[in-house]
Amino acid sequence: MAYFILGGQWTDEERGKYADQLDLVYFEELDGDTNFVELVDRTQDEGRRITAGSVNAGRPLKPDHIPTKLERKPCSLEELPLLDVETFDGANLLVSQAFKDLLEELEPDVHQFWPMEIYIKGEMVGLRYWFIACHRIAALSKEHCSPKLDKYGYWEASKFGHTENDRVVFSRDSIGDRHAWVDKMYGDRLFSDEFGDRLKKLNLTGVELSKIEEASDIQSKPTEPRFPWLSAKYWFGK
Repeated sequence: MAYFILGGQWTDEERGKYADQLDLVYFEELDGDTNFVELVDRTQDEGRRITAGSVNAGRPLKPDHIPTKLERKPCSLEELPLLDVETFDGANLLVSQAFKDLLEELEPDVHQFWPMEIYIKGEMVGLRYWFIACHRIAALSKEHCSPKLDKYGYWEASKFGHTENDRVVFSRDSIGDRHAWVDKMYGDRLFSDEFGDRLKKLNLTGVELSKIEEASDIQSKPTEPRFPWLSAKYWFGK
């Protein structure tokens, strides 16, 4: 299985305890400006459109305008703890050192982790990393997705709400030995089953993992006998 990972997720118990604060909290840049951050390479491929504001496209970012300091507002740590894995500016992941170390162990020197000092009311309270996945691949399974992929390689849900038999499956063969990637035909940022399984054991706060189906597109071939002349097919063609 592959995994889709969300940050900034609270347990049901925490939601009850911090209900008044959860809808208020946000991160504000103290330097840099994410509105002007650019990809190193914005060349359009056959995948989903890469717009001027794309940052989670499966390609590295230029260092210009990357923030280094974020202010979490408006709650103190006593009112609301800082999670190990947060989100900011949309679906961007802010991850802890443990998350970074695990992915770097599995896939060294591939992805970007931009360090972000986290401040609350002017006091630094932690360090997180803005994670950018730097593999951009097409990994939807041509054999197992339902409905079938269109002629361009995209998947679309069934029309008129008849989605009970819809199935999104990723190709294990296309993923290969990658541990984090963006699927350019589907759009999501995904992680390998090995990374997801090991991440769960770290018990990081704020993490929610959703399993995504994965299968092999390589069809198995019948095994030929080692000594074909001993088979009836060799002599009689049956």
